[in-house]
Amino acid sequence: MKLFFDEDTGKGVPEALRALELPDTRVEYVRRLFRKRIQRGEFPDGVKDEDWIPFAGRGGWLVLSCNKWILEAEAQRELWIRENVGGVFFTSGQEKKRDLVMWILKRWEWLQTIDTHETRPFAYLTSLTGRPRRDPRVPPATLFPASTG
Repeated sequence: MKLFFDEDTGKGVPEALRALELPDTRVEYVRRLFRKRIQRGEFPDGVKDEDWIPFAGRGGWLVLSCNKWILEAEAQRELWIRENVGGVFFTSGQEKKRDLVMWILKRWEWLQTIDTHETRPFAYLTSLTGRPRRDPRVPPATLFPASTG
């Protein structure tokens, strides 16, 4: 499984997961993956969602984010859908790093399942105490277009 964390989640959670050396798992975050381009000054104001969303989609990453506004903003949501991204959004915006790591570890099998079996694009919304629910604004891709008659 390839887990990708956006800038809103920070580096603490992905670094903690990297330290656990989970089998068959790659964990990355925006500032680490785009480090060289940041150093060259390509992103003076930080890596924008419009820059990393296509990267995540094309690479088949499972995104974990504390920025549910990606789904609120029509242009970013459409980019998410067009790039076939799959991910989980934490909804409170006040999650503590330790609690996020614990949530991820408790739901590890579920994350593996959605990563390997859900047709992208998809987005789940969840709090740390609630049950993840699929966001209807990100409809699943259809394998076969509807027949016109």
